Amino acid sequence: MKNTGIVYKSDERKPQVAPGFAELLPNLSDDQYTALEADILQNGCYSPVIVDETMRIVDGHNRQRICEENNIPYTIAVFEFDDDLEAKQWMLDTQKGRRNMDKWELGKIALKLKPEIEAKAKANMSAGGQISQQGCTVCPTLIWPR
Repeated sequence: MKNTGIVYKSDERKPQVAPGFAELLPNLSDDQYTALEADILQNGCYSPVIVDETMRIVDGHNRQRICEENNIPYTIAVFEFDDDLEAKQWMLDTQKGRRNMDKWELGKIALKLKPEIEAKAKANMSAGGQISQQGCTVCPTLIWPR
């Protein structure tokens, strides 16, 4: 994950809600949503909505929705992720510190990522078996015996 430093204003670009990201985390409770909305109405949206390079929202779904419904401007920060799994893991790590989620809730979210983690691990293991007979790409001086 890398912050690209690219920032847009909401009147310049429109981020997109991606179902795989939007449903990953549990919804805010009514009280949490109401408190967030009241804060944004009073103070504006001071935390940027985080998107990937294709403008899919990774963090800030609720802020973006509240701002759009109330015509409140907001900023959009573009982050670069290696893949969707990295973005989802970043979402989970970021939200751990923001929400009062117990270990049970965090475990349920992690289980949603299990198939993607297993698929990536399998792909990495397969790629590890594809090392050239001429040498290792990590240590090119190592030559395999023939």
